[in-house]
Amino acid sequence: MSCIIPDEQVFEYREQGTIVVKNLLSGDLLERAKRSSTALEEKIPVPTFESLAMDAWKQREDPFLEIATRSPLVAAARQLIPESREEGLFVLKDAFFKSVGANQGCGWHVDDKFFWPAAPNTSGINIWVALDNVTSDGGGLAVAPGSHTSEFLGARDALANGDTCALAQISPEWNARLEAMRETPTLQPGDAIIHTRYMFHRSDPFRDGSDAQRGPGVARYSVRYVPGSTRLDGGFGRVDGEITKLTGTIRDANTNGFHGLFLEVPLSTP
Repeated sequence: MSCIIPDEQVFEYREQGTIVVKNLLSGDLLERAKRSSTALEEKIPVPTFESLAMDAWKQREDPFLEIATRSPLVAAARQLIPESREEGLFVLKDAFFKSVGANQGCGWHVDDKFFWPAAPNTSGINIWVALDNVTSDGGGLAVAPGSHTSEFLGARDALANGDTCALAQISPEWNARLEAMRETPTLQPGDAIIHTRYMFHRSDPFRDGSDAQRGPGVARYSVRYVPGSTRLDGGFGRVDGEITKLTGTIRDANTNGFHGLFLEVPLSTP
């Protein structure tokens, strides 16, 4: 297995729940992703993001299917999910987002049952790849290192039956605690933020009046990877056009009637 993340960063990931990997995506594949992303930039009728496209690997197989299953993202995922060596590695969900101007994005959260359609307490990682420059003027992702631990179960519970993006309104106390832990990495195209399933993260809106806010925006592509034993109970997916409760393990999804929802990463890939 190819190890592309240095040992010291693997240790940091185990301790803090998040790391930044520079230049994870590069060269022709990165350039193709940047060019192809324009096809996914359809406006959505909410103020949070300019564009939001789920299952980009289906909508634009070239290049997003390749990125999700045959790129350095796969090597990073396999390195950080050791059990995937025996159980196989799967793409649980991917998403393309673009923020422009006054878009506020989503507040402090962990992914809900639509963005992470699996049973509670499942393991996995999210790899967030910048397709544009992310500066100190905003447009990127804020993370709260260490917030993936049981110490923050109360914050997760606060969001369990409410608006995923509204922790500031639901629980100002938890929101303030996470805000005090906030890190907002600056990134070049191809740089990646990797974080655990239960890492609290939020969008970082553009600073009012900044050049970045007046600019063309920031696009990113994220992929959520899980091992084959991941149970889907409690998650939701769209089957034949209908929102459906999922059951069983991800490696048995096709057998259980959930065809085309998930991707198994071929063993021959990096």
